[in-house]
Formats: sequence, structure tokens, C-alpha cells
Amino acid sequence: MSSFNYTDLLPINDSKSLKEGKFKNLSVDESNKWRNFKNITKSEFIANQLANEQNNICPACNQIIENSEGVIHHLDYDRLCKYLECFRLPKPTTKQPNRKLKTPKCSKCPETDICKEKVVLIHNKCHFKIHIIEGRIKRPETKLKQEDKLEYWRNCLNKNHKEIIQKSINLFRKINPQIEYSLNYYSRYIALKPLNILTFKNHNEYILIKIKKGNLFKIREFLENCGIKSEFFYKKGELYSINFLINSEEFNRNIELMKTIYKTTNENN
Repeated sequence: MSSFNYTDLLPINDSKSLKEGKFKNLSVDESNKWRNFKNITKSEFIANQLANEQNNICPACNQIIENSEGVIHHLDYDRLCKYLECFRLPKPTTKQPNRKLKTPKCSKCPETDICKEKVVLIHNKCHFKIHIIEGRIKRPETKLKQEDKLEYWRNCLNKNHKEIIQKSINLFRKINPQIEYSLNYYSRYIALKPLNILTFKNHNEYILIKIKKGNLFKIREFLENCGIKSEFFYKKGELYSINFLINSEEFNRNIELMKTIYKTTNENN
């Protein structure tokens, strides 16, 4: 399985944030120029140039882009096209034989290098995968392959995050050696199998740990005694889980506490 590079391909901004901020007061002409830059994704001229400059390699998966597999992906939306007008190129389909696409005049522009710094050519499937992972495209959890989710978490977890997760698994294995523990990867969190009683999610330098089973009141008391803040989460009016943030330094300093907390998952409230 090839490595999937997710973090380096996230846009540094988006249309909504720019429209509400820097581009809030654009004139009609400036808005049209911005629209033209966003439509650079439809430019075959730019796509061909990017393909040549990237040696037909997709920076997301490091695999060759074949024929029509490539799409232009924005890294930065902060740019106004040099031209107000655009081409209207014929792109007929069976249902729309007279269809035309509005395409920026990249082939006539002397400033394409500026625009190309803000985009990249990637596989269509990689493009789709990035937008699923970052939440711009909603899709059921079951549709995203487990190996894709694993690659995502490999990219976004740092060494300290991974240390906390691995040490948590080791503690559970010592507590219940008869149970085979492993991890299940979801788009928004990582769950400890087989019972999914514990989940992990990165939050800056911390890991957000959610415990769904055991004596949650006792867990909260343990955490408070060590100065670690926590909060209860209720579902349909009933106590569902306890959530707390912890970094690697706190985890290692309180390793015996974490072992005690994990033991309480065998208890009832």
C-alpha cells in the first residue's frame, strides 16, 4: 500500500472564509475574477502544465497519473484572475450536446506561474479522499476503506499521540490479558476494540480520550485529584461518556493513575 500524503495538501483557506473576510467587499468585476481563478480546475492548459512539471506523479499517493485520472486541486484560493472574461469551451455530453464550460484564459496569461503555485494536480480518487477526510464531502463511515482511514491517522498523529495510544493498549492488555485488543479507525476518531469502550482523537498536542463504560464518576474523581479536567457527555438525557484531554507528559507522569482508570471500565456507575 502506497503512503497517502494528506496534511501537505490541505488548502490554507477556503472560499467561505475568504468571502466572509478578505474578499468580503469585492466589486462585481473582482468577484468575477475570483470566480475565474476558482475555475482554474477546468483548465486543460494548466492541467497539462502541472502534469509535465510533476512528471505525472500525484503528490497525494506518489503514483503515476494516467490519462484523464488527474484533477486540479486548490492549495490556496486567495487569487484574482488577471482577466475579467473567460473562455466558453464546448464540452458536449449525451444529455447536453451544446454544453459549454466557462474556463479562465490561462493559455493567454503571462502570470500562470503565480496561479500554479496555488494548485496541484492529483488523482481524482485522491482528491475525493482528501475532501472526505477533511469533512467537505459527507459520506457514510462504511464507504471509506479501513486502510484509507489508517493512512489518514498515520499522517495526522504525531509521535506523542501515538505513544499515548500504544501505551493505553498495553495497559489494557495487562489488565485483561485474555482479551485481544486492537484499534478500529474511523474518520473522526480511533476506537479500542473489541468493545469500543475507549476512543482517541488528536487535539493539538493533546489526545482527547473518551471512555464510555465503567464507573465514570470514579474516573472523574481520579482525574480531578490529579488536576486533569474532564466533562461528562449525555445522550438522550443519560450519562454516556467522560471526555478528557491529556498530553504525553501528563500521561507518563500519571501512568499508574491511567492504569487504575482503565481498570474501572470493568465496573458500573
